Amino acid sequence: MIILHSKTFLKRLSILGLISIFVLLLSATSEAELIRFIVVGDTKGGENGVNTTILKEIAQATIDEGADFILVGGDLVSGSLDPATLQSMLTTWRTTMQRLYDANIGVYACRGNHDTHRDSKAAWDNVFTGKYALPGNGPSGEENITFSFTYKNVFIVGLDQYGTHHHRVNQAWLDKQFASNKQPHVFVFGHEPAFSVHHKDCLDNYPSERDTFWKSIAAHGGRVYFSCHDHLYNHARIDDGDGNADNDVHQFVIGTGGASFYTWDGKYDGNNGSWKPKLVYHEKTYGYLLVKVDGLKVTLTWKHRTSPGVYKTGGDQFTYTSTRNLLNVK
Repeated sequence: MIILHSKTFLKRLSILGLISIFVLLLSATSEAELIRFIVVGDTKGGENGVNTTILKEIAQATIDEGADFILVGGDLVSGSLDPATLQSMLTTWRTTMQRLYDANIGVYACRGNHDTHRDSKAAWDNVFTGKYALPGNGPSGEENITFSFTYKNVFIVGLDQYGTHHHRVNQAWLDKQFASNKQPHVFVFGHEPAFSVHHKDCLDNYPSERDTFWKSIAAHGGRVYFSCHDHLYNHARIDDGDGNADNDVHQFVIGTGGASFYTWDGKYDGNNGSWKPKLVYHEKTYGYLLVKVDGLKVTLTWKHRTSPGVYKTGGDQFTYTSTRNLLNVK
């Protein structure tokens, strides 16, 4: 018979217990930080103002990808000057996305220019209400169209760029949201690009305010900005001129959700200020961006449509690691 000294035995048991607890906590933390989400925009088209064929496909792909939520950057519908018609179109859009609501996958949308005619705020609020409502923490007058939310270790901001401030954002509200964020990952999305691709009406219509907006994303740990407005896929690294590409913020234009395509001349010839947009990848086809967050690592993969209902990895993937470590968050 082997007799262990009681103190030695308890000490070893205690150490083994602590190791087991540490491993379990580490595993749980790792699992909790595995996040997948989809980004797309410009789903308008068709007789009812929505390209229901492509939107249904992307909704199903969102489920098939195991996504936790989807971000839709505006121009959900073709729009109408008649509020009742606009509301009907938005209802068609919501109905087309019902499978995601039923699967408890978060659906977060912001308005595009085609979603904002006349009394569009009322039409929007009538459709996105109750269980379909967006987060209600936006600034006064922008509740349900400008918002932020936290999902695990990710902080998301959706920005309305119309209403009382066309081609601009509510920077004062955004600054407060950034200041209160405690998560390592920051993602911002809106309808309009910050740097012009095809459309000339975008955030660079107000270059000084655009510059402040862009700097605020970088200052608070963001590495990407999601937009649409242009009916194409365009990924650009916005070179800030400091010689370090690893701290540049990237602009993704994902207007690939069903609207008829635009042609791009290959030039970023808007008001770029001191920045130099550098093309990473461009494509003119339907698709979506898949974002995977694993701990501090982020991988963004472009998925394009190869045949009806089939979306495969395209020619663009961007990976980075967040330097906004929780230990450094003030």
